[in-house]
Amino acid sequence: MQPVFRYTHLDTPIHRLHPLVKLAYVALTLVLVMYPIRPTDMPVLLIWLGLSAILWSVARIELRRFATLFKILLGTFLFLIIIQGFTYRFGHTPLITFGHLRLWEADLGIITKEGVWFGIVLSVRVLAAASSLPLFVMTTSTSEIMTAMDKLRIPNTATFMFVSALSFTTLIFEMWGSIVEAQKLRAFDIDRMNIFQRAFKAYIPIITPLILLLFRKANDFQIAMETKGFGAPIKPTEIEVLSVHWSDYLWLAFIVAVFILCTIVKFF
Repeated sequence: MQPVFRYTHLDTPIHRLHPLVKLAYVALTLVLVMYPIRPTDMPVLLIWLGLSAILWSVARIELRRFATLFKILLGTFLFLIIIQGFTYRFGHTPLITFGHLRLWEADLGIITKEGVWFGIVLSVRVLAAASSLPLFVMTTSTSEIMTAMDKLRIPNTATFMFVSALSFTTLIFEMWGSIVEAQKLRAFDIDRMNIFQRAFKAYIPIITPLILLLFRKANDFQIAMETKGFGAPIKPTEIEVLSVHWSDYLWLAFIVAVFILCTIVKFF
């Protein structure tokens, strides 16, 4: 299993963009998806997804990475569409009828068109939210993230926890792949098992050594932190000095303008 959402060093306008501008994009994405949801929100979500698609394209991120993100969320999308199809209380147009089971204001035996549409809107909303953070991670180096968070006066401990979480995510993917390959050499091939075999006996021989190795890596990580003076009562130095360019202001204005457009479309 390859760490598809790791940082890739490229010379693109998005990679050169100031990290605070990309953080503003992530923050505005979260604000947009936290607005009260309505069945008529699809144009708003599609506009913001279009902005995300532009940023992903300008950053020259491979299509397979977005396909991987979509595959990860596909089960969630199907769950939301099916559940909302059965339980949406404002649904009046039946698509499929299995019977009648009244529960409060919903008939759990009928899949309604309005419920399916509401599930699709929820799915697009989740996709819009989930497409922002991978873009930030894949186009911003660790040193830039730490410098940007220091500019925001975020405590060093919180910054270190955030960056470590991103690093450990990549590390888990790499270690998972190594353990799977090692188990294949012992005639334990998880790829050839069906879904029931995987559920009952596939993951314990993989997850157990993964947890033990993560504990060992965490101990090595702690030693490395102490030797580098983490927690010393002095201001840490910056590996990269960030500067603001005119292009940063243009991209920020463009992102804010799209956010204002989405807000106007939603409420007015």
